[in-house]
Formats: sequence, C-alpha cells, structure tokens
Amino acid sequence: MKDKSFVKKYSDKIIAVFAVIILYTLFFTFKIGCPIKYTTGISCMGCGMTRALWAAARLHFADAFYFHPLWPVVIAWIPIFAFRKKMSKEVFKALIIITIVAFIVVYFIRMFDPHNHVVVFEPAKSIFGRLINIIK
Repeated sequence: MKDKSFVKKYSDKIIAVFAVIILYTLFFTFKIGCPIKYTTGISCMGCGMTRALWAAARLHFADAFYFHPLWPVVIAWIPIFAFRKKMSKEVFKALIIITIVAFIVVYFIRMFDPHNHVVVFEPAKSIFGRLINIIK
C-alpha cells in the first residue's frame, strides 16, 4: 500500500513554508522588509501584496486595493491551484499567462503613476546604491 501520513507526504512543502516564515520574520526584524527592494531599490510586480492581503483580512478593502490592486487574484488562485489536476492543461496554462500579463500591466501602470507610493524605482536607496555612496 502507498498510504502515507500527511506529514510524510507533504514534509518538503511544510519545511518550505516554515523556511519562508522564518526568512520573512528575519527580514522584518532587521528592518529589511522586501529583500528585492532592499537589494535593488526597485519594487517587484508583487510589491504591496503582503500588505494588501493583511488589509483584506482585516476587511480594509480600500487599503488592500491601494497596496496591490490584484490581491483578489491571489485569493482566486487558491482553488485554481488546488484543483489544477481536474482542469485541462490548456486552461491552466491560459490562466497562468493571463495572470502574468495582468501583473506586468499593473506593474508598469503603478511604476509610472506619480500618486503611487508603494511601487518605487529608487536604486540609490538600495544596499548597492548606499555602498556606492560610501565608496565615493
């Protein structure tokens, strides 16, 4: 029989989740926040998503949409990912492509919106930018 316990079956995924939790706890403890923004000074396409999901969890939906307008897509992906084996590969791939395109479009809109203060392009404030200023 191939009957495995839940922990044995998903141990690698459980370890990965705990590793991410520990890593992000360290980032926020040492005031790094987002490692991508800290390193490059440039926000990624998912910038603000954690804050958006926290705001939505507290039912502050206006704040959630301010932090990242695509936060409902992440929620929608939970059942999509859970039942991906029950849908055709073509449909699943199409959903992935649509999601990626949506994130890219929203990213560039947010990047060039002068009223958006979540997504930033500030390489001088990155760790590399600060090191260059120290070296100068």
